[in-house]
Amino acid sequence: MTWTASEIENIILKRPRLGLAILQMLVQRAMDFGQRIKTLSFGNMAYRLAWSLIRFSERLGVLEDDGAVRMVPLTHQLLAEYVGTSREIISHYMRQFQGQGCLRYSRKDIVVYPDAFKEWLRQNSP
Repeated sequence: MTWTASEIENIILKRPRLGLAILQMLVQRAMDFGQRIKTLSFGNMAYRLAWSLIRFSERLGVLEDDGAVRMVPLTHQLLAEYVGTSREIISHYMRQFQGQGCLRYSRKDIVVYPDAFKEWLRQNSP
């Protein structure tokens, strides 16, 4: 769906609350893109993958009783394209993160432990 600038202006004039919601969404997306650019620019591959998995779990996941977040299985190829590396490197770090207790993954789902990942990110921030 696309809108011209004049269509957006008309929507905002007719429905100010919708205009405010659109503005909030655009600001959030701009902040997310800024954080992603920062992460891609300064973080090493493991940091970029960890940050991306947390973001995906926040947007696509379902919170479990133990604080873990279960989400759909993302292929290693998709993750590699997202963070800018090869599938083999992603597989390496996914095994490493699984061994450290930051996640579990299989063909049916990925379970992310956000607290463990956030601690890992804190200790390994660029």
